[in-house]
Amino acid sequence: MRVTVYDKNPGPGFMQWFLRTSWLLGCVLQKLLGQVDEYYGAASWRDAIDWIRARPQAITSLQYWGHGSPARVWLAGEAMRPQEFRAIWGRLSNDAVVWFRCCNVFQGVAGHAWAQAMVDDLGCRVAAHTRVVGPLQPGLHSLRPGQTPSWPLDEKDPETPRWLPDWARPGPNTVTCLRTTVPKGW
Repeated sequence: MRVTVYDKNPGPGFMQWFLRTSWLLGCVLQKLLGQVDEYYGAASWRDAIDWIRARPQAITSLQYWGHGSPARVWLAGEAMRPQEFRAIWGRLSNDAVVWFRCCNVFQGVAGHAWAQAMVDDLGCRVAAHTRVVGPLQPGLHSLRPGQTPSWPLDEKDPETPRWLPDWARPGPNTVTCLRTTVPKGW
């Protein structure tokens, strides 16, 4: 089973409304194209975990769309701790991929440690980004059980025009928002 969870309450203001709407439309598009089996707008981490645990089949792909910062994944303004996510362990298939489509989660020393903690707690491949994400999502890396993080602590963007926003700068390991799987070897 392939599922996507998004933050349905990222915060006040037009930009947060725009993000929430983009995440919802992305989920609907993935569902229409047959790239995801179910999606859910969660109001809290407890809500998200309860929904994931209630899925009738083992999960092979779990994407989370929301805000991120180094070593933090946010939902409704609350940071998730890796050990809290341990509650979904029994719902994941042996070859599952958990992808946090959030800004900067794997960035720096803290991001390396967080990635290792997630892999250790979940026992599956975990992916996230070291850069700001938007329609272009640079800095995608993943870690499997038995591996240690090997991506640069301070991944640099290639030289691009300064007027481009961070999310529009194609950097190392860039995918588009339309991609639904983590490339092999990343």
